[in-house]
Amino acid sequence: MNIVPILIMDLIISFIGNAVPFFGEAYTVYAALTLFSTRSSILSIALVIIVTALGATVSKNVSYALGYVLRKPLKRTSAVKLIMLLSDKAPLWILVIILAALPGLPLDDYIYIGTGAASINPLRLNAYVLIGKLIKSSIEIPIELLLFSSLYGLLRQSIGLSTFQVIMAIVFTVLAFIIFKVDWIRIYIKLQNKECITKDK
Repeated sequence: MNIVPILIMDLIISFIGNAVPFFGEAYTVYAALTLFSTRSSILSIALVIIVTALGATVSKNVSYALGYVLRKPLKRTSAVKLIMLLSDKAPLWILVIILAALPGLPLDDYIYIGTGAASINPLRLNAYVLIGKLIKSSIEIPIELLLFSSLYGLLRQSIGLSTFQVIMAIVFTVLAFIIFKVDWIRIYIKLQNKECITKDK
């Protein structure tokens, strides 16, 4: 099967999934689902990992540009002042890699906006973001492929492959929407209050 259309699709999905700040759509899940319809070789998996990492990295320039546009008000904040102070120091770039690789919460958008406001060299930023996204894709895509293979093995008698792919894509899209709709701070405060009440008793 021709891998080129899949790579183009994964590039677009990873770009769009990362372009909206603080949303962080599960692009590696969709990439794994596109791979699942092929006889995935090590080469095709490696290519998808590279392409998704590139798409995610390039799209983060949207957050950087947002920070750059808002640089006047943001430069007054302590966070941006700290980024400017650390711009030539290793801790900032290690943090960029860690946040880029971190699964789930799109915390990296905060630092991309901050680096834009601090007018950090975008080429240098992209290089470190790419390292983080390569780590993320290299870990998540093989795990998700294994998960989908196991799950489809259980369901293949009742549903076809295309139906399975569509269902999984819908499930993870809805899950992402729910995660970002939930007021996690409120839940955290409630849990903290319950813990305090339990300790008082």
